[in-house]
Order: sequence, then C-alpha cells, then structure tokens
Amino acid sequence: MPKVKGVRGPKAFSIGQVNAITGIPKPTLRYWEKEFGDYLDPGRTTGNQRRYDENSIAKIEKINYLVKVQGYTIDGAKRQLDKLEQVGTTDPASQDPIAELARAMSDYLLKKSS
Repeated sequence: MPKVKGVRGPKAFSIGQVNAITGIPKPTLRYWEKEFGDYLDPGRTTGNQRRYDENSIAKIEKINYLVKVQGYTIDGAKRQLDKLEQVGTTDPASQDPIAELARAMSDYLLKKSS
C-alpha cells in the first residue's frame, strides 16, 4: 500500500483503531505485518505511522480466523491463504460448513496420529 497523506479518499485507520475494531492486540498486528508481509501491507503516513484500509482490515480478520479460530500455525495460515488465493476464494469462513468440518476432523486426526 502506498504512503497515505491524509484521510482523503478511502478511510485509513490507525493501528489503535484497528485494535478497537478487531480486538487484536497491537503487538500481534505488528507481528502479523512482518510474518504476512506479502499478503498484508498497510500504508504509512509521512511520519511512518501505519494506516490500514478496509481491505487490510478484512485481511487481518482472515488471518485471525485461520490462526485463532481454525488453529493454524503461522506457516499453515500462510499456506492456506496461498491456497485460497489460487482457488479465488477470499473468505475461508464462506466455504461449505460440512466440508470445513470434515477437513478440520481430518486435520485433527492426522495431527493426533503423528
């Protein structure tokens, strides 16, 4: 995302505002920015402060869903995001719930047996 000069155009949110919107701690957001650099790239002001647009917040929520709800590791979440982008599905929660349950059970059994 390019440098953000002001609030003209799309709404830009500070890291504190994103924390308030998503409930994800600021240090976690900073860490995810480093880990998911190819996927998550917030803009910066001329003072080098992070600014997130609505698309970035949606990406953060996807990462949160994969890591916190689905239980993926950081590397697993990266692989899952790559798969979702290849397939063209942008929302991991929008998949068929029965298929998602079957995958989750399969993953659990595979993890338990290894």
